[in-house]
Amino acid sequence: MEYVEILRARRALTWYCGVLLAVLIVTVISVYSGHSQMTGAPGAVPLSVLLKGCAFGAIIVATCVACGLNAESSTLAIAWTRPMSRAAIAWRYIAVDAVTIVIGYAFAIFIALAFLAAFGLLGHVTIDGDVPMTILNSIGCSLMWYGLVNVVAARLDGRGSMISGLSWAVFLVIGGLWAAPFPPLLHGLLTFLNYFNPLTYIQSVSSSHSTTTILALSPDLLTLIAWCFVAVTLVATVRLWSTREV
Repeated sequence: MEYVEILRARRALTWYCGVLLAVLIVTVISVYSGHSQMTGAPGAVPLSVLLKGCAFGAIIVATCVACGLNAESSTLAIAWTRPMSRAAIAWRYIAVDAVTIVIGYAFAIFIALAFLAAFGLLGHVTIDGDVPMTILNSIGCSLMWYGLVNVVAARLDGRGSMISGLSWAVFLVIGGLWAAPFPPLLHGLLTFLNYFNPLTYIQSVSSSHSTTTILALSPDLLTLIAWCFVAVTLVATVRLWSTREV
């Protein structure tokens, strides 16, 4: 059964990688042909900042593959006749998706470094001490987004793609509304909702001494919370999916 998800993941990665490559090629051609110019002397570029930006590429891949289990709702009667536990089927799908998300993150990093190399700026990239935590945070937040979409869609047949798409609007809105001058009670509610917002956790990691403006916690703790969300949502997804009625 996971072969179906491998095909779905391959299709998503093909489009994702193709679009990123096209953007890179068009940008390089545009600059070298004189249609646009890069001005100013570039300063040092911390690698952790670059890695944090690439996390959005991993999230795009996560939302593309997050509806895999939900898409199998029409074939569950056949899938569950296999000599394998339902939970094992679900975990295989999740494993394929997790590898796909990591590949998407790695390819986004490759494109970012290739862009800098094309203009001779690769030497300006500096490896700082936040790199390991940023990688852990970026992958964790991407899988957190994936897990939240899956747990919501676990019992909603055929609604996975819709929920995956709407998740962008929901997370962007509750993150943006937090800065609005609402009364304390409503502001507190928005703060609480942002604990479920993966974008809040991504924005937090820029320095080992920094804290996010929304959740006043250390980057290490925020990364740990994100991974706790991953564990809880994926276990809940497998449980809800494997115990549903055909």
